[in-house]
Amino acid sequence: MSELFDQFIVEAQELLETAGGALLALERDPADRASVDELFRAFHTLKGSSALFDMAPFTRLVHAGEDTLSLLRDGRRGMTPDLADRLFRALDQCARWVAALEEAGTLPADAGEAAEALARGLSGGPADGAAAGGGEVEAFPWVAGLTDEERRAAGEGTLTAIDYTPDPDCFFTGDDPLALFRRVPDLRLLRIEPAHPLPPLAQMDPYRCVLRFRALSGAAVEAVTPAFRSVPDQVRTGSVTLSPAFTPPAAAAQGSLAATMLEEQTRILDLPGSAAERESRRAAVARAVAAILTALGRPTQRAAVAAACGDVGSLRRFLADGPGETPAVSEPRPSAPSAAPRRALRVEPERMDALMALVGELSVVKGQLGPLVRRAGDGEMARDLKAFAARVDSLVGDLRHAALRLRLLPLARVFDPLPRLVRDTARRLDKTVELVLEGAETEADKDILDVLGEPLLHLVRNALDHGIEMPERRAAAGKPPAGTLRVRAFQDKGGVVVEVSDDGAGIDPAAMRRAAVAKGLLDPDAAAALSDADAVRLVFAPGFSTAGSVSELSGRGVGMDAVRAAAERAGGRVEIDSTPGNGTRVCLLLPLTLSITRVVVVEAAGSLYGIPVALVGGVQRVKRGEIRAVKRAESVVLRDRVVPLVRLRRLLGQPEDERARADDCVVLAELGDGPVAVAVDDVGERADVVLRPMTGVLRGLRGYAGTAVLGDGRLILVLDLRELL
Repeated sequence: MSELFDQFIVEAQELLETAGGALLALERDPADRASVDELFRAFHTLKGSSALFDMAPFTRLVHAGEDTLSLLRDGRRGMTPDLADRLFRALDQCARWVAALEEAGTLPADAGEAAEALARGLSGGPADGAAAGGGEVEAFPWVAGLTDEERRAAGEGTLTAIDYTPDPDCFFTGDDPLALFRRVPDLRLLRIEPAHPLPPLAQMDPYRCVLRFRALSGAAVEAVTPAFRSVPDQVRTGSVTLSPAFTPPAAAAQGSLAATMLEEQTRILDLPGSAAERESRRAAVARAVAAILTALGRPTQRAAVAAACGDVGSLRRFLADGPGETPAVSEPRPSAPSAAPRRALRVEPERMDALMALVGELSVVKGQLGPLVRRAGDGEMARDLKAFAARVDSLVGDLRHAALRLRLLPLARVFDPLPRLVRDTARRLDKTVELVLEGAETEADKDILDVLGEPLLHLVRNALDHGIEMPERRAAAGKPPAGTLRVRAFQDKGGVVVEVSDDGAGIDPAAMRRAAVAKGLLDPDAAAALSDADAVRLVFAPGFSTAGSVSELSGRGVGMDAVRAAAERAGGRVEIDSTPGNGTRVCLLLPLTLSITRVVVVEAAGSLYGIPVALVGGVQRVKRGEIRAVKRAESVVLRDRVVPLVRLRRLLGQPEDERARADDCVVLAELGDGPVAVAVDDVGERADVVLRPMTGVLRGLRGYAGTAVLGDGRLILVLDLRELL
């Protein structure tokens, strides 16, 4: 059943994500019937699919969730923040179990105890241990670990728990432990187990009691206590509430587990609903039936199963045909026109990386055709070669675009965890926050999404903790009590832009200057000379924080520095804009992909270098007379702003340019701390290159992001301007 198990892992992850989104929507609007139904379907499907495998705790927990949601659907229970917390804890536990199943193939050893505690919480009891009366919760933790068979034997309701550890010398004092339990009225369950690990048989003393006794009785505590009046110091009793045991489908009277599961699918198929709902349900039933038949050794074409699921009668006839050949069935006419379902193909990331590497190599080889065409002259052979080169260039471009599209994923992958994060964090901080997500369908390379995840969480936490004020402060400032946190994504100039903005208190430049001086980052004169925009950008300085205390959310001065470092490692940058009293906006500007890097080729001292286009704000020639020098420091006015100027030759330790020049070629680099003008000898083409990291003895060389080969075969070094500067 390994294929079916793998399918369960994938579908369970998708169902848990769906359930989390539906639960968030339901908490916002408890009257949202569609969210209740979607959440119920997710728990119901998880219950059915998990029952195919030996994972009773998982099935027990989702069964309890389904029961709770059934009460919600019927109006016998209302949605509350506390119930939402309990359902979220159940979903989180299921997600951890799915991760453990994917890694190890089995549930953790404590799964039964965890499932029982969470299931009891969903039913309305305490969610942190065995539910017991009289303050006896901690006294009987073993009750939470009872197997389903033991629970069925003990029955449900309020019982009396007995925990008896006899004195090792009880046989010499006239006590008979088993005789004591024969006096217990309505004894439902008796466990006898070693009190400690047993010694080797040769060392065991047959006259010492090395056992402990745990039992459940249907009688009240007052009726059980007299049986142990001779050993009151060795026994503990108390009331516990035992919830119903989950009866797996395999125990049903009508037949095997598979038969029960198939019968359940026919029931689902017969549920009422709109045409769209029935069509969607038919597809889900077809997938489940095909999976069950495969597990039974009846591999069946998916199309035939889907056709048989047109109605309950067709499905029953299809299943009754036995394990022989799949009967020929006609496709039912759809109830409404619908688009053909999209098929997903899962491919290992390593194969995608290898494909992109080959595409990069092909792009480099393709670039070598240009010089060959020029050397061929103007004859007929040259014209044919030129046409061939143009065709190859077009095909390689299409291939690169197609390969890149294979690696593109929607930003929903990093947006999906945000509603839950905002909800939990806002509750912890006693704030009311509305999250607005825009552009989740925007696509980027999977490597960019991996880079983006952690910085985005930092920005959202900072906005919740430092940006959005407490409701009373917002009301005093004339703002709505509920704050607004907006996360927006879009593509721009061949890259991806992610904005995180809030309508909170904003960043006070004066407070930033004071904090910089207090931490020794700047002297008072330098801090006073900073513009407000530069003062706000101090949040990206390593170790900088204005938080008055360290909390589990922030205050250690590592968040925003980590955001900037992650963005720059990906070849992007971070911009920040804040207005005191009105809020803060942080922009992450990232390339569309890390597989192919677009660079500006520059020249210095006869060598070629590449600067990532994402860092280039412009290129222009500046007259020598417009460059101001104070000793060896230089600056220039660009775009009505004084910008420091550095010379690439000096940064690389190369000799100064002795040639007489009327002007300098300047590349404006947009870095996190502000723009810097970089003077180079010349600026060449813009090129898409495959960036390769430095290896061997050059691995530790600072200031270089890696090497790349241009289309004509020339090798360039790609600069890491932040390290150089």
